[in-house]
Amino acid sequence: MRLLRQVLLVWIAALAVAVADPKHPAPFANGDTVCFIGDSITHGGLYHSYIYLFYATRFPDRKIEFVNCGISGDSAAGGLARADWDVLVHKPTVATIMMGMNDVNRNLYGKDNPDENNLKQRQAALDRHADSMRKLAEVLHHAEVEPIFILPSIYDETSTMEKPNLFGVNGALGICAEGATKLASEYDAGVVDFWGAMNRYNAEVQKADPAATIVGGDRVHPGPMGHFLMAYTFLEAQQLEGVVSAMTVDAAAGAATGQDNCAISEVQKTETGVRFVCLEKALPFPVQKGTEKALELVPFMEKMDQETLRVQGLAEGNYALLIDGQEVGAYAATDLAAGINLATNAKTPQYQQAEEVAKANAQRHGVESGSIRNIVATERSLRNQKLDLNDPAARQQAVDAHLAKLANSPYVGYYKGACARYLKDKGNEAELRQQWHDAMARMYELNQPKPHTYELVRR
Repeated sequence: MRLLRQVLLVWIAALAVAVADPKHPAPFANGDTVCFIGDSITHGGLYHSYIYLFYATRFPDRKIEFVNCGISGDSAAGGLARADWDVLVHKPTVATIMMGMNDVNRNLYGKDNPDENNLKQRQAALDRHADSMRKLAEVLHHAEVEPIFILPSIYDETSTMEKPNLFGVNGALGICAEGATKLASEYDAGVVDFWGAMNRYNAEVQKADPAATIVGGDRVHPGPMGHFLMAYTFLEAQQLEGVVSAMTVDAAAGAATGQDNCAISEVQKTETGVRFVCLEKALPFPVQKGTEKALELVPFMEKMDQETLRVQGLAEGNYALLIDGQEVGAYAATDLAAGINLATNAKTPQYQQAEEVAKANAQRHGVESGSIRNIVATERSLRNQKLDLNDPAARQQAVDAHLAKLANSPYVGYYKGACARYLKDKGNEAELRQQWHDAMARMYELNQPKPHTYELVRR
């Protein structure tokens, strides 16, 4: 098992070279509408929610709309089939595409001695995926939507967890990744390499614990930690800068000597230190529950979350830092002279403001991923009946007919639950969509910069 794992890691590293050096996607701009096309990892996942929270806190002057266009169990062919009514209907300026996990047909893998028919089926699945990806890219191109190709997240073949291991799936996803990179080159589109990055991060956590994983216990669906790593990889690909703000004050001179993404005013030397007002043009990123371990794997704070306060000219000693009259920490003069990163301090009013933005974002994500996308996913299966799904009686008829066809499916319990939620949510769809829009509007009300009074008092 150890030898097989080492061989897999070497092969993964070799294939990663083949998809290296892609074009970086441009950062999102004010007014963009971004659709995230994908399967369950997008439908119920958090990576795009973390990306949205980063943009809302870092760029409060850019009003951007993110739209979840993921559907559980979907494939590139499914994304193509629903492009008109589920993606282009939002009039996106940008659309990301992450497909592959269902395209490769995981049930074809994990066999010790696959026969010729099995190998042909595997290749046919990869060919269908490539054909559908190309057609989907062409649809977006004709609609003048800028595509971003997200190389698929990994299937964890290297963890020693007890979950049955379908060896070969991750390699198939690597082939999907290579194909998407080549397709992106043809369309001069940006690429975000989840597959390569997640393989590297997964190998890192498994050095200490071979049973560990950055994806879930099913080897497929990441939790908050994995989704944060995906979000970081996306933001890194966009080459976003790390400065929340940089404040430099000379306490002895009573003057501001440096300001980046902020405006310092009213600097006053005091008997015990210094006081000034600063209007920062961004907020720190509020670290979300469950993502903390991801910060041990990536330099997010160092590269993307720097809210620096540097105060020189202070007498030796320790100083209490007050913001708007409330003490938020105590620091030595030497540390203040070198610079401290306030983005890690959850006591500051800026961080607390960012947490309010995060709450609104969580509400937006919850209603969209939990209810709106379930409506869309269910109606994808009901549309072929050509009934008026806005009519309650027709809606019930469509659901009954759909479940009758699935009566012998091993997943009939799941489908019954999804249809029950659909019947409940569809009647409230207008209200749910209004809640979604209202939550986005609140994010852009809550994220607006505010001036704060800083004071350092020697103890």
